Amino acid sequence: MSLRVGVDTGGTFTDLVGRDTRTGATYSAKVPSTPADPLQAVLGAFERAAVPLGEVELLVLGTTVGTNALIERRGARVAYLTTEGFEDIPFIQRGNRPHQYAFDWVKPKPFLERWQCLGVAERTLYDGTALRPLDGDAVARAVAALGALIEAEGIEAAAVSLLHSYVDPSHELALEAGLREAFPGLPVSLSHRVAPVWREYERGLSTIADAYLKPLLSSFATALEEGLAAVGFGGRSALLRSNGGTRLAPEAAEAPLDLLLSGLAGGVIGGRHYGLPESGELITLDMGGTSCDVAIVEGGDYRLAPSYEVEFGLPLIFPTIELTTIGAGGGSIAWLDRGGFLRVGPRSAGAEPGPACYGHGGTEPTVTDANLVLGRLNPEYFLGGAMRLDVDAAERAIGRLAAELGCSPRAAALAVIEIADENMVAAIGERTVEIGIDPRRFTLVAFGGAGGLHGAALARRLGIGRVLVPPHPGLCSAFGALSADLRSDRISTVRMRSDAIDVARLDARVGELVEEARAELAAEGFAGEPRLRTRLAMRYLGQNYEHEVELPEQPVTAAAVAAAAERFEALHEQFYGYQLGGEAVELVQVSVTAVGSSEPPTGGRIDGSAGPPSRRPVVFAGEVTGEVEVHRRAALAAGTRLAGPLIVEEPDGTTLVGPGDGLLVRADGSLVIEIGQIEGG
Repeated sequence: MSLRVGVDTGGTFTDLVGRDTRTGATYSAKVPSTPADPLQAVLGAFERAAVPLGEVELLVLGTTVGTNALIERRGARVAYLTTEGFEDIPFIQRGNRPHQYAFDWVKPKPFLERWQCLGVAERTLYDGTALRPLDGDAVARAVAALGALIEAEGIEAAAVSLLHSYVDPSHELALEAGLREAFPGLPVSLSHRVAPVWREYERGLSTIADAYLKPLLSSFATALEEGLAAVGFGGRSALLRSNGGTRLAPEAAEAPLDLLLSGLAGGVIGGRHYGLPESGELITLDMGGTSCDVAIVEGGDYRLAPSYEVEFGLPLIFPTIELTTIGAGGGSIAWLDRGGFLRVGPRSAGAEPGPACYGHGGTEPTVTDANLVLGRLNPEYFLGGAMRLDVDAAERAIGRLAAELGCSPRAAALAVIEIADENMVAAIGERTVEIGIDPRRFTLVAFGGAGGLHGAALARRLGIGRVLVPPHPGLCSAFGALSADLRSDRISTVRMRSDAIDVARLDARVGELVEEARAELAAEGFAGEPRLRTRLAMRYLGQNYEHEVELPEQPVTAAAVAAAAERFEALHEQFYGYQLGGEAVELVQVSVTAVGSSEPPTGGRIDGSAGPPSRRPVVFAGEVTGEVEVHRRAALAAGTRLAGPLIVEEPDGTTLVGPGDGLLVRADGSLVIEIGQIEGG
């Protein structure tokens, strides 16, 4: 078997990309998603692409099952066992608010009710000393209390988070043993495994979320393997992880938080793959049918974050690609707020019923409807002609919006596009300008089914000079899943001051994390030498937030730690405009990443074999309509240069090149839009 397949299950479409490493044969498909049963769309994509299932060696799937379950609160009933007296921590949360003077703000509800929280008679101090040892009677009482909850309320999983267990996990392990003996088969999540870091609220909430999702993800992984086996699949199935790595499906389901942003990671990986030959400084923009995801690549690698907020006040600890997601996709609905102002998103028409122009019963105006009314989409060539768009339905939807706004339908459509673009500019600004990064030095990599339509306009607003649209942009996330590496991230709390570093202890802990990461990669079948990165989370004394900086050397030396402290101070000045030279810096956490590189597949070439361009009227800003050339992407050979305005069409995406912009076709088939490079632009 030599066929590898990547699949991305989006909110609107499910995409598949496959490549046979022996013959070079490629496979691709884009089918409507089936949110009620994601596996149905996955199997439909295999059928549409005519993939020989018996030849598939590996399937890598990016999924939003966990994300959707958290957002929609569709997880398991969880019992939370914590140190006696701390049962209210998930509800007390933190004192900060999204807006300092928003006194009407209500704290978000965690993933359980207060009656689901049980106290355990034990207490460990910050240094691991057992102030109140956990004895057999305490375990028996906890088991009895949980048993009563299971019988009365149908508890489906248990989350255990005891104070300071990241220093000494012995109490959690003893309690786990008692629970597993009493309730075999009950999923149990332990905080020292899920999030071995300090801050009891974040650690406890992460453990609750892990238990909340574990039964669902385990069922999904089982259904995936059984469903694939039923249609003749004989290879291995893996899930894409939030950190950009992969893990075999059964094992991945045991760490559900690692899958929370699985459905978003593939796009960043695919965008980075195509963007790196252009620049090591990239902004990836994945605009699909439901949302838009923005991430930053600096120095050739994407940025990792140690945590993710499901919503403000609900932070979860797990390593993830650092990105911003907003409700700005092709299916984002345009609507008027109570003040009569036009808004676009975050609500989406999704796959069912979809935009009005899909003809599946949708009536509300969307970004896709606006692009169709403006002539930017070809109604006869959507999905390569497999799906015809209903222009009349789009015009009716936009017409109703125009009547509410008191303007022409074209003006309303342009306004929808304008607001969607502004929302995406703000998302890019959140990842760049707001943290001291100048977006003008980056190349924008625009993909997803709608990315090519909006990329040039966004770049112009941000002062970015070049936009890259990969081959088959609507399949880029699936390609990213296919090309993802094996990856292991390990983290540990180590409280030290920069003026009193215990180098030997720090080096020993780093060594332990490295060995743990190597062992995880080996268990996944990686036999080579992984790439290693070590990072320190640092802060000034008294601060309650940290920033991560690289620790380049191993073994760890005092000089390397001092250099890391200097980098922290420079980063602090970039973010906040000042540094406290001479003040002690505190080391809070150390993390290690091990990457087992896979051989990335080639993305396929555009052969330049299709016919000459056609022409059609397209509406630009100011309701200016012009006849523009419309090229099929397969007709554009490497090295082709064209001047905008023009449109490039392909089965899974459309690229809009505005007046004054130039277009270059790169050797790998990528389109490079050069903003304002044509005289008069």
